[in-house]
Amino acid sequence: MQVTHPVGMYHNLPPEDVFIALDELGNEMGMGYMVYQYQPHLYPDCPINLYFGLDCQMAARYMLFGALVARARQLRDCDPNVRARVYTNIAPNDIRMKDFFEHSGFDCSDAEEVLHIPMPIGDGRIPMSCGVRPTPLNTPEEQQALLYRLQMNDITYIDQAYLSQLQRMPHFMVLGLYRNTELVGEVIMAGQGEQCELVAMYITPPCRRQGMGRALLHRSLALMAAEGVTQVTARIMSRSQPQKRLMNAFNAQVLGQTMLYPGLFL
Repeated sequence: MQVTHPVGMYHNLPPEDVFIALDELGNEMGMGYMVYQYQPHLYPDCPINLYFGLDCQMAARYMLFGALVARARQLRDCDPNVRARVYTNIAPNDIRMKDFFEHSGFDCSDAEEVLHIPMPIGDGRIPMSCGVRPTPLNTPEEQQALLYRLQMNDITYIDQAYLSQLQRMPHFMVLGLYRNTELVGEVIMAGQGEQCELVAMYITPPCRRQGMGRALLHRSLALMAAEGVTQVTARIMSRSQPQKRLMNAFNAQVLGQTMLYPGLFL
């Protein structure tokens, strides 16, 4: 068995980050790939996160896994002074793969958690010299500008198709927080009936740790309550301290896990 690379780009990934396992007859046994992510806003304690996917037969698993970890170490060595982590994702009930990664030295305690956010009392206090107003999304240019701001703050899972889907929901709101005339944060909420989800939220780096995120979310929850919403959920990464601090400020309760993220610091 051997591990090779594709000839050219593979789904926008460079060939050196894609690995294909072949048996002695040249039959494909599976493949793996690596995605480099620089996420200082989401994980200030570990900005470089190297995600890998692995889809292969059992016989090729260890060989592909070894190649991926070796590639992760190469990518880490490009910037050795910045903390890095290699990780992947598995279903919470996938005991076999959890055992595999734990046996390989990975920590499987990180997860995507679903939380219930209790509705706060009142409209919330907005910091001095700040105000809130809806983010305009009437034109394609305004929508692309929002997506760009989200991406600049490590929110990459919202694309144009997903944004359009959110906009069609009965409850939909994008609320911006402004300090004087400067946009310093935004929150997206969407849902239907009495239920709503905190889809995304960011505060720009210079304005963090000043209570602005708490104020913006409090006002957003109050506006949703005025529309008849009584149940609000959010999804967070358990290892993201900024996300955990925000949820703790609202006494949010964990409802369950949707995904595990086995990881290893390099």
